[in-house]
This record gives sequence, structure tokens and C-alpha cells, in this order.
Amino acid sequence: MGVGMRLALLLLLALASLALAPPAWAEDGDTLERIHGRGFLICGLRSGVSGISFSDPQGHLDGFLVDVCRVFAAATLGNAQAIRVVRLPEKPQEFQAVEKHEVDVALTTTTWTFSRELSHDIEFLMPLLHDGQGFAIHSDGTPPPPLDRLGVRTVCVKTATTTVRNLEDHIRKSDLPWTIRTFQTLDEALQAFLAHECDLLTTDRTVLVTSLAGYRQAGMGIYIYPDVISREPLTPYIARGDRNWYDITRWVLHAIVLADAKGVTSADVQTGRIPDDPELHRMLGHAGSVSRTLGLPDDWALQVLAQVGNYGEIFDRNLGTPYGMDRGQNKPWTQGGLLYAPPFR
Repeated sequence: MGVGMRLALLLLLALASLALAPPAWAEDGDTLERIHGRGFLICGLRSGVSGISFSDPQGHLDGFLVDVCRVFAAATLGNAQAIRVVRLPEKPQEFQAVEKHEVDVALTTTTWTFSRELSHDIEFLMPLLHDGQGFAIHSDGTPPPPLDRLGVRTVCVKTATTTVRNLEDHIRKSDLPWTIRTFQTLDEALQAFLAHECDLLTTDRTVLVTSLAGYRQAGMGIYIYPDVISREPLTPYIARGDRNWYDITRWVLHAIVLADAKGVTSADVQTGRIPDDPELHRMLGHAGSVSRTLGLPDDWALQVLAQVGNYGEIFDRNLGTPYGMDRGQNKPWTQGGLLYAPPFR
């Protein structure tokens, strides 16, 4: 083989390796540097889900996941209001937007699954809501038959989600005579259900409770089953590669869980009523801190609690008080729940 041909072959191999290479990951510290440079945090959300992420009639952005976005802003910038929200597209484009660093963190009702974590350049943080897939049915005021005794029914569901796959598995496993009607968006599925175009509506039970609350309060006969057919750990996620940002986001979430477990509220922090607890003092930056290795100030956790509150406050403010939603598994481990914080030591 001549020199020219060898050079041509090497060039082709180099081009092929570039074509097959994965997209560039963020470097350690890139995300925090961008946040500090622009002066605000960008959160990817999916709006229109009552109690989770929505705009009120005055245009004020609110909801459980919006408050979590504020938590990250308070920790990194010392200002919980320094946020910008980007509405993420439907899956799988949702994951691509995060991979391209169009947002700093995605806060949607997205379930952490094996295939999602391995198929995309994303990293899930920790479950913020332990949920399960539930069902709503039209009712005349009396409890309907159990799910497995309903007979022939039509079910409205959003397509291209774990929800429709869970439904297919449940129908097959239980040998149910149900027909599935799929829709591109949850709102389309919801409107079809309200118009009696199908007998059942299925999605995460938390979303069922919040989305249907107004219709039920208005007197529409809708029953939400207590049963769930799946595990749905709804989990924030970030682009893969920036270990510094991964550590920051996880420990910020651990902080609001630990404060909840120890009963420390925003009012306690604002008035200086902090229990004489060595772990709390370490977390709040009063007894020396390793936070500066992450690029955070010593009082980042104090700012989070003072400006936004602990996990329980965020849950009750957005889901508990407005919708009467029980925390269930979303209690700290000290109260028999699944939320757990590693030691701040």
C-alpha cells in the first residue's frame, strides 16, 4: 500500500471515529460557572400540571417542582427567585434538551428507569416524589367496582411514556378486556376522559389528584382509585459529565430532606431557633464546611431553608394543603417513609 493510500485510510478511520463518538459531556464545574456567569438558574419543567408546575391566573409560576427549582437557586446564587423556566418538549426530545445543556436541571414528572438512564447522557439525582400509576373513573357518587372487576372498558392514556407500557403490562397480566386509547399529551387524554370518550384515565396518581381536583370540587362525579399498578420514582435529572454539579444537586436535595426529618423549618432558620444538633450545625455552615470544594458558600443550606423551606413545607404548601394529599411514602425515614439523607459529616 502506497503512502497516499495509507494516509487516505487513516483519514477515513479518523472521520469514522468522530462520527461514532458520543456527544461531548460537560466538564466538572462547567454548569455552576455558567449559572454564576448568567446570574440565574435555568430549570426545565413541563407546565400545566396543578400543584406540580403551573401558572396561576396572575401569571405567577408555582408548584412543587417550581419550589425545588428555587431551592437550587438559593443554594447556588443565594437568591431563590433567580430562576428562569424553560418548558421542555415531550419525550424523547425532553432528554435531548437536557443533553444539549439547554437547561441546568430537569424537573418534570419523569420516572427514573433503567432504560432511560442507560439510553441517554443524563444522570438522575434522587426521587423527589414516590408515586404510582393510578386510575380515575366516572362515578355516580357510589364507589365503583374494583379495578379487576370492571369488565369491558376504554382507557385514556398519554402515549410514548412508561404509563402506557405499564398499562399494557397490567392488561396482559390481569387478562382484562380493556381497550387503550392513546393521546399525544396528558391534557388531550384528560379532555377525552372528561367528555366521556373513555371510561378510565390513567397516569401518576399524584397528577390524577391535582389535575382532577377542580372538576371534582365542581361536582363532577369522578372517583380516583387508591390502587396503583407501578412504582414511579419521579426524579430530577441533569446532563451527564459534570460531577461537581451532580454532587451539588444531590446534596441540596439531601439537605431539605434532613431538615424535614429533624423538624427544622424556614421559620426556625429565620428566627435563629436552630436545635443544638451537631449535624444541623455542620449542614448550615456553623461548624466548618467542605461546601467550598463544590463552589458553594458555607451558608448555602441556611439560605435554602430560610428562603424556601424543608421538604415537608414544600410538599404541604403545594400538594398537602391545596389538595389534601397524604405524604404516604414521601415522609422521611424517621417517620416510616422512603426519603433518606446520608449523614452530613
